[in-house]
Amino acid sequence: MNQVAFAKEYEEKAMEKVTMNKSDVEQLRKKLELQRQEIMRFLKQLEEETRSLDADSAQDPADQCVSSMSKESLFQQSSQRRTSLRLIEAALRRIEDRTFGECAGCSNEIPIRRLNALPWTQFCLRCQEAIERERGGGVSGRPFLAPPEVALKRAG
Repeated sequence: MNQVAFAKEYEEKAMEKVTMNKSDVEQLRKKLELQRQEIMRFLKQLEEETRSLDADSAQDPADQCVSSMSKESLFQQSSQRRTSLRLIEAALRRIEDRTFGECAGCSNEIPIRRLNALPWTQFCLRCQEAIERERGGGVSGRPFLAPPEVALKRAG
């Protein structure tokens, strides 16, 4: 790519829409609600699978081991989905409170591009990276919740 094409592409990206309007928020709200419904269905399915494992109650030690491992896997999946559900519900509350799109760390606006990718996020990229550096995380792919001091700042 030559320098002129690179400069033009850079300029187009810089001009890209950063702020949200009401229709953007409504679109993201619908996306979050759909994700919430999917997670609720998945959690119900996991609950049914767990009950069926309990009903089978294997007697053989090998069967007990397999059953135990299956229950552990189902519990882990359930825990991950419940964390996602909490993040989604918090984002929906921020939409209702009209604070959606505002970074919980620095109070700057979160770019629409980031919100489209991660509609439940409560941090701009700079603050998210700072949190991950501070906690030494981010590698596992697990979402970070607001530190207690940020949550208290937002509540008060």
